[in-house]
Amino acid sequence: MFANQLYRCAFLFLTITLCRFLFSPFPISYAIDENLILDPGFETKQGWNNWGGFYMSPAAKNSGSFAAAVDQAEGGAGQIIDAAVPGKTYILKGNGSVNRIGQEGIIGAECLDKNGKRIPGGRVTLTFKSTSFEEKSASFTTVPDTAHIQVYVYVYQAIAGGVSYFDDISLVPASCTYDCHTNNAAFLPNDWFAEPQAPAEIEVRVKQLSQMRIRYQMADVGMLTEWGMLDARSYAGLAQWLKYSKEAAPDQVVIAVLNFNQRLTKDENGNEQPNTLFGKETFNQNVNQIVQKLVHEGIFWDGKLYRVDGVHLDMEPFLTDDRELENTLRYLREHALSGNRYFSVAAPVQYGGEKQWSYEYIQRIASIVNQINPMVYDQMGWDSPIDSPYAYQTLWTTEMKRYSDAILSAKGNCQLLPIMPAYERRTVEEIGVVYHDPYVENIYSAAKGLVNASQAGANIHGAGIFWWATFIGDYPELYPRTYYLLDQEHWMKEWVHHS
Repeated sequence: MFANQLYRCAFLFLTITLCRFLFSPFPISYAIDENLILDPGFETKQGWNNWGGFYMSPAAKNSGSFAAAVDQAEGGAGQIIDAAVPGKTYILKGNGSVNRIGQEGIIGAECLDKNGKRIPGGRVTLTFKSTSFEEKSASFTTVPDTAHIQVYVYVYQAIAGGVSYFDDISLVPASCTYDCHTNNAAFLPNDWFAEPQAPAEIEVRVKQLSQMRIRYQMADVGMLTEWGMLDARSYAGLAQWLKYSKEAAPDQVVIAVLNFNQRLTKDENGNEQPNTLFGKETFNQNVNQIVQKLVHEGIFWDGKLYRVDGVHLDMEPFLTDDRELENTLRYLREHALSGNRYFSVAAPVQYGGEKQWSYEYIQRIASIVNQINPMVYDQMGWDSPIDSPYAYQTLWTTEMKRYSDAILSAKGNCQLLPIMPAYERRTVEEIGVVYHDPYVENIYSAAKGLVNASQAGANIHGAGIFWWATFIGDYPELYPRTYYLLDQEHWMKEWVHHS
């Protein structure tokens, strides 16, 4: 019988690598990481819970002084590994033998939910029948609702005088080398949704998103007015897009992006000041009404209603620890987005010591939304130290580690998904200041910096691309289709397939 008692694992792994789900259509290869099992060689029996017939044997062992022995039917021992999450791949490996032909021993691992109950489909086993020690291994991916992993040695049926031996067991998180980061976002242009697109064109575009491992379609549905209202003509083709997009790729999530560029206004003297309408009751109610329509009521096309999966807010320019933005986010969460899993917000980054979004403010925002999307670009000019690819990489590493630490400390379910740039050189023409240069701010440097942040302990859900239309070559009259091929290559090699 399997035990239900939970024992704490003494080893914590430092890096978390995102891998594909259990039924991935793509090949996956792995490298070995650290062992999560306490006393894997059975030298002390520490951490192992005796289910019956389990003892330490010096007579038959693979290495060290002892091996585990089980001489009882439905006997064995197990231990619980905590801090498991769904969708992560592990490698179970161990050595086993028996003393007589006909005896069998099992090394296994199974997924448990938060209450310690076994989850159907979440088990992997290694069976040993030989009288000589042999090593076996198998990879498995944790199933939905996994909170713990139980590792065990077990004998289902024992022959007379039969003993099964086990030694040198390991459970390690697999380090991915292919399709490692697939929870990615693409920011799509408004003209794809302002007018109905041909079904074949939608299918082609959705296929491109799949090929580049995009999960979240960030659909620009227009610009909010100063009162928080949105012209329905700006998303007149959204319903048709939803229909054919979901048919072509039902796994892709469509998120409506609501933009706002009037967070600051000018007074009669031309001085900038915070917009007094933003974040107030009327503004919040108007935005909530839009969200209610897009997410719940749906938009009508060809006799049916179609709904987006969630909403992303990009409220600019950013203000320091903006209380009104926090109020708007909280209002939406308590109303139209109550219970929604795809509520995200754009966020600023800074290279200096004083941040627009403080650690404490990020914590508060993380307690409201499901995802925070730092916009890590347009950081050049005006005596900025971001003047080289290395400086840009460092900005990514330090700011994403800061954001991750703050989000994790909020102890909620918020994800971190920063945005990489893929667009042309940008300049303030009047004064000749370059604030975005693709030589410095590019996919390659962004990916390098983000991987460094992950290796430093940052919990990264995925990455975004802004602007997708240029990245994928959608405007050949402006940019040759080959213009961003290097960015596409770097995106796949340095981020998607990089552990």
